[in-house]
Amino acid sequence: MADESIYVTLAGLPLWFEWQWPMRASEAGSDWTILHGRAWLADGSGLHADVSVNLTRTLKEALPSLVPEHASPVAVNAVRKDLDTHQLEMLKSGKRQPVPLSSRHYDFRRQQLLFEPAEDEAVRRMLLQKVYWTAARGGAGARAWMADPADAVFVDTSAAHLLELTRGLAEEGWLRLQGEQAAATEKLLGEAQAMKSALQLALEELEKKHAFERG
Repeated sequence: MADESIYVTLAGLPLWFEWQWPMRASEAGSDWTILHGRAWLADGSGLHADVSVNLTRTLKEALPSLVPEHASPVAVNAVRKDLDTHQLEMLKSGKRQPVPLSSRHYDFRRQQLLFEPAEDEAVRRMLLQKVYWTAARGGAGARAWMADPADAVFVDTSAAHLLELTRGLAEEGWLRLQGEQAAATEKLLGEAQAMKSALQLALEELEKKHAFERG
């Protein structure tokens, strides 16, 4: 099942996802619950990461259920975090890579998921990239959901704050906001080179780390 929404990492990688539902119990004798999927780079290059998201019992018990509505945002955010921390590679091959989803993604004190807390400026940049790459992939009139709970959880904020930041970007002329949906303006589309440069830099940093490990 494909999720056509664009999700951007804090490093600037725009992604869309395909998941093989339902989640299933591990066949290796562990207590993991597994979801296989593919994270596509949304620039049309064909680069992707085939992943096996491995959900531990602790995280499984923290979720309301394992249906896509509840489990998909968690899987998306785990992949985003592992790309930002250079744990995954973007490839053109079918090499499947593990994505552990464990207690390190959970704040027990607040009893909530925790991925990559970010300052407002980083979140603003992520939101701009989300709208740009949504337009680049779906056409100038394509709209991005700016109050997506997955994005809010990813950067440790609220959907309301995402909308507040989005309204500021709209006032600056970067996007047109209608309700919770945003479309790119000519001003934002004119930043194509900057957006592509940010993506290329993120890919180079990712490749540098894995090239070093391969020796």
